[in-house]
Amino acid sequence: MLFSTKKTNPGFMEQQLKEISVKPNKVAFQAAIVFSLYTLALVFIFKLLHIDTQDDHISVPTRIVSMICTYVPFILAILYAQSRHRTELGGYMSFGRGFSAGFKVAAYSGLFIALLYILYYKVLDRSALDSAVEMALEKAGDDQKAIQGVNMMKPYLAVFIGFGAAITYTIFGLILSLIGAAILKKDNPAV
Repeated sequence: MLFSTKKTNPGFMEQQLKEISVKPNKVAFQAAIVFSLYTLALVFIFKLLHIDTQDDHISVPTRIVSMICTYVPFILAILYAQSRHRTELGGYMSFGRGFSAGFKVAAYSGLFIALLYILYYKVLDRSALDSAVEMALEKAGDDQKAIQGVNMMKPYLAVFIGFGAAITYTIFGLILSLIGAAILKKDNPAV
């Protein structure tokens, strides 16, 4: 048989057309923007509460609460984008499409958070950057090479922090996207 019934099945064609016309970019972009703004607000909230998440002497319960406040909304943003995209596709979504929706949230979030951190440390709260430099100098102790390295890195520290956040969120989001896609995928039985 030259043509398979799968490719001539109307349900298959309909699903293919839906997947071509509906892309996860919009929902992923929206989820990433909301999460990034939440992250910036969280930074200010922690500052108002005098919680420095970079401090080595922070209590364990405070560290746990800060991690929950940071990562649970990120997980929810990825799952929201994946489930919303599945709804846009008519309730069915392949693993690849689910992964794509989730990973786009992670990549956009990493980019936006990096930009917001640079803005925060360079413009909105320069004292936070000075505090980070002081902590690095404190960790360096009497090691002159380490002190010299911190002083050389000081003008670029905000960029390094932003870049580090971008990589962290993107890698963590990659793993979450794989898990979310595996959970939320639902093949169309008509295909």
